[in-house]
Amino acid sequence: MESHCKKVLLIITLSVSILLINGCSLFPMEEDVLTPPLEEPEEITYRTDEVRVGYIEDSIQRSAYFVPIMHENLFFRYRGGRMKAVHVKPGDTVKAGDVVAELLTDNLEREIEQQSILVDSRIKDCLYTEQLAEIEINASKDKLKALENKYQSMRQKTEVYTANEIERVFEEMKNQQVLVEKIELNYLNQVEIKKNELALAELKLKQLKEELELNKLVSPVSGIVTYISNIKEGDMVDAYTTVVTIADPTVLHLEYKGDSASDFKLGMKVELTINKETYQGEVVLTPTSVPYEQYEKYKDTVLIKPEVLPAGVEKGDRASIRLVRDFSENAVIIPKRALRSYMGKNLVYVLEDGLRVEKYVKTGVQTSTEVEIIEGILPGELVILD
Repeated sequence: MESHCKKVLLIITLSVSILLINGCSLFPMEEDVLTPPLEEPEEITYRTDEVRVGYIEDSIQRSAYFVPIMHENLFFRYRGGRMKAVHVKPGDTVKAGDVVAELLTDNLEREIEQQSILVDSRIKDCLYTEQLAEIEINASKDKLKALENKYQSMRQKTEVYTANEIERVFEEMKNQQVLVEKIELNYLNQVEIKKNELALAELKLKQLKEELELNKLVSPVSGIVTYISNIKEGDMVDAYTTVVTIADPTVLHLEYKGDSASDFKLGMKVELTINKETYQGEVVLTPTSVPYEQYEKYKDTVLIKPEVLPAGVEKGDRASIRLVRDFSENAVIIPKRALRSYMGKNLVYVLEDGLRVEKYVKTGVQTSTEVEIIEGILPGELVILD
């Protein structure tokens, strides 16, 4: 029994050993994994442009209009007052001597009327005194003449007249002579006083009339009304406040108004195109060249004086103006699309031997499409656009 069990155990052990030795053949064999073939990378292509040498210009082109610039600001010089009327409107043509505005002068006109009456009265009084003086002086002189004649006659007739009678007539003659002198002196003094009173009255009247004229705003020049202040009838007007502006239509400049006014500097040269012809002009007014108190009026305004004013040009005509803000000749130029910025520095990518190379650059004149490169790359190099 024991030997039988040993046989069975031996058979089992041998069977297990065989299975262990040949066990791998019971499962499928793994296949070797093949390495995938290497793919050739796709070639990178860049859009490039060649760095060139040429002229670059930063300029702006705008429209401007002819305006008269010889202006005469009219204001009441010696006094203010309430506005009576403004007799002109913008665009009106006025002549030298025309009244363009007036202040209310009712009280002054009444005073002038009263003073005129007083002058007339002084004139009549003076004439009356002169006439009265003439009458009385002549009468006294006639009496003196009669006494002189009587005295001479009595002296020739001593046999008729006594010495006392002749002496009495002589005394009357002397007294009459003194009286004539007194009357002449008295009336001379009266007439002088009357003339002085008349002169003072006339002087006062003249002053009042001059004052009345000062309440009339008269244009000293001929021209076109370009400005009227917003003053209505009855409004107070201070002395030296501009009421009306008159412009000389024969002296014209070009006026530009717009956001680019700050680009213009006093004295800059500007190219003008008028009726398809090209002219030169000079900047004569900018927002920074006007007094502080006028800045608000001219803050976006530029005036350009043409070197030659073409024939036939009138107020309101249009012209094209071109201002060159900066330029460079023989400049190294690239398209603006090639310029990039990184950390506050300008750079471009250059294609070298098929590779993209980064280069930092220093720029100069710029336009909307091109940039001048002062330092960093050379003509002939290829810059990468995108």
